[in-house]
Amino acid sequence: MNTISVLEEKAVAEVKAKRPPALVPLEFKHSQLTGTPWVAVGFALRGAVTIISATGGTGKTQFTLQAAIAFALGEEFAGFRRKNLKIAFVSGEEPLDEIWRRIAAIEVDRVGYKSADIEKFKERLKGRLFICQGKNVALVTKGTTKNDVAQRTSFHEELCEDIIDLGIDLVILDPLIRLHAGLDENSAEMQELHNAADDIATRGKCGVVLVSHTNKMSKGTVDDQNAARGTSAMTDAARVVIIMSNMTETQAKDILPKAEQATYMRYCRLGDPKQSYTVNSGSQWFRKKTIKLPVTLEDGTDDYRFVLEPWKTSNDILSAEWLPRFIERLKQGRGDGEAFTAATDGPKSSRADALLQAHFNLSRDQSKESLDQLVSAGILRVVEKHSTKGKKMVKVYEVLKGEPAQADDELL
Repeated sequence: MNTISVLEEKAVAEVKAKRPPALVPLEFKHSQLTGTPWVAVGFALRGAVTIISATGGTGKTQFTLQAAIAFALGEEFAGFRRKNLKIAFVSGEEPLDEIWRRIAAIEVDRVGYKSADIEKFKERLKGRLFICQGKNVALVTKGTTKNDVAQRTSFHEELCEDIIDLGIDLVILDPLIRLHAGLDENSAEMQELHNAADDIATRGKCGVVLVSHTNKMSKGTVDDQNAARGTSAMTDAARVVIIMSNMTETQAKDILPKAEQATYMRYCRLGDPKQSYTVNSGSQWFRKKTIKLPVTLEDGTDDYRFVLEPWKTSNDILSAEWLPRFIERLKQGRGDGEAFTAATDGPKSSRADALLQAHFNLSRDQSKESLDQLVSAGILRVVEKHSTKGKKMVKVYEVLKGEPAQADDELL
């Protein structure tokens, strides 16, 4: 080995000795662990971004306002739970007086119209809800030079400072399209927008929620994070993705009683297809409940908004409100002393499925599915009994268990 090679090896060894190793043993103690920094469990994390994406008219703004109020009060909402939070709502779409009306609908739904009750409710929220007063809420704008993909706005810095000063826990930015000015919405530029939102979350030690729209192809879908409109750069970088969708006409035919199918747009569904640090929850339905506001329109007529209330489909048989009454009716039997049969054709007066259709507003398919589920759950069973009228064996439903209900005069 020559002298130069020895000197080179020595130099390389000295360089390696001075730099810290790239790889180290992965060792830690459980006493070093800390809890996942959820702001609201399953909804948003401190230092990270959540995306809520929904079709137009679904009620995403109302959803976020109801969530904000619940979290500010330390309540659970839509299965997401958290202690009392300070929340900032930045709306680049709705004027301030419209936000007032939407919150007023929530207050009326919760406590009614009495001024004293509303004031007590407002007192509980005092100092916990904040709102941006303007509509110029762009966080990034088009770069001024060819090499600039995008650059952050003065509003971005002002918002960060206020969030830090006020100790905000959760920031809701609605809608995403207003959070940039002049971008082409390609992957690189949307990554810059996400970086700007992520910077707010990191510096403010808060959760950030971006509210966006879904694409046209995702109608009725809540189980695919790619339903969010635009480049996947945003959803890929988010830690949580929540999707909302209005009920479709096809879904209504499967879910709603026939008499209510025309009102299918009053229902929406929520899912969380991306959960980086917890399990995904099952999709859940909401119904838009009309609330009369304590004001009138210019022509003197009433003004209304809606709130979202949890709703279970008629397919949730074991929790259906009609179930106790139906069980009691089966126990009573038909007026001629016979039990209701398991037949699906023939005289309707003797069939259990016809009873569901006629008095509980279920479709024919829903009635059959409901009866099958009740048998599977061990609430009903199908047995063969002797008919005293026809002198033959017939299959009838027998109640095994179930809570009795007060008799409904309309069914007797």
